[in-house]
Amino acid sequence: MVDQKLRARRLTRVGGPVAAGLAVLLALSACGGSIGGGSDGGDGGSGDPGPLKIGMLAPITGPAAPEGIALQRGFDLAIEHINDDGGVFGQPVEVVFIDDQADPATATQAAQRLVQQEEVDYIFGTITDDTTIAAATVADQAGVPMSQAIATALDYCSPHFWPFGETPTQLLTDLVPRMVEEFGGNVALVGNDYVFPRTYHEVSTQLIEEAGGTVVAEEYSPLGTSDWQPIITRLQGAEPDWILSAVVGGDAVSFVQQADQFGLLEGRGLTGVSVDQQFYPALAPQLEGRSQVVRYTDQLDSELNATFVEAYREAYDTQEPIPGVAGNAYDGMRFIAEAFEQAGSTDAEAVSEQIAEMEFEGLGGPVGFDPDNHVVQAPMYLTSIEAGSPYAVVEELGVVTDEQEKDCA
Repeated sequence: MVDQKLRARRLTRVGGPVAAGLAVLLALSACGGSIGGGSDGGDGGSGDPGPLKIGMLAPITGPAAPEGIALQRGFDLAIEHINDDGGVFGQPVEVVFIDDQADPATATQAAQRLVQQEEVDYIFGTITDDTTIAAATVADQAGVPMSQAIATALDYCSPHFWPFGETPTQLLTDLVPRMVEEFGGNVALVGNDYVFPRTYHEVSTQLIEEAGGTVVAEEYSPLGTSDWQPIITRLQGAEPDWILSAVVGGDAVSFVQQADQFGLLEGRGLTGVSVDQQFYPALAPQLEGRSQVVRYTDQLDSELNATFVEAYREAYDTQEPIPGVAGNAYDGMRFIAEAFEQAGSTDAEAVSEQIAEMEFEGLGGPVGFDPDNHVVQAPMYLTSIEAGSPYAVVEELGVVTDEQEKDCA
């Protein structure tokens, strides 16, 4: 089994941003023993498998770059640690990276390249649900397993698709009633105009109504919006008690800054994915004092997380809050590596069987999957965004159930 204690050591920077669309093959050096229990492996009875090859998609340019860069960083650090612990099947894991620019057409072409030309064993990524669906469709047709690692509202289902991202139900079940109780029942919803924000707000609307509240405004704008004043004016006119925002990427920074500038935030609550950790460096004055529910925060009190935080800060020369998607990507890639090691094979059926049955010790506690609907099962945390200790844990919420009625198996 994987040694769950990361070694506290000096790290060099890995996986820095690359040019748009550039694929980089990384065969990171290995040392030490196997990541797993010393299995000799096997590839469907055809002998020992070759090196595990992962295709990684992330938008490190374009409107979702803040999340994409965080995803890549957590993933790259996982690969370095996996290879330092002996790799998979006793060999270094290889990575082919492509920037999908948060564009579904680019993601489709990238996934086709990964499965047809690069012949990867697994695809990891990406950020927006639209690009994830595009890549997952290609992967499914090719029989290649895939995972993503950011909050997701995907209704997509496949025997070999394993999303590590939190669902809207997991993010909002505890958060919404707390906000209604603290600020009031009149709620304004805002988001970018694509799958995740709209599904996020479908869930939030139901939870708001169950808590005795009312949605007084609901607004959407395309990714890449720079002028939010018209939407902010309409939100102000609805006189909400608080705002639930599913504005993402660089748009989140623009929206929150302009909402503050035009007085929308004065005396009102604000929460949602727009207050996530990756936005704190640009929005600290607007976010401090607010609450958020997350699966990962660098304030988690565990030896495993403390060592990860030290390694991340040294690798990327940052003292800012570590984004949740970076923690999810780190856990997710290590989980996948262990699944391949336990399967002893790169066969998709064998690997997915292991993923469905595994429980893995992640940075915030045990991580696993519902074997039927493939919803990730991991503890959630209520956090407080405070100066000096942003995203400090206020309460452990445990595993939040999301009983989606779909049979992915």
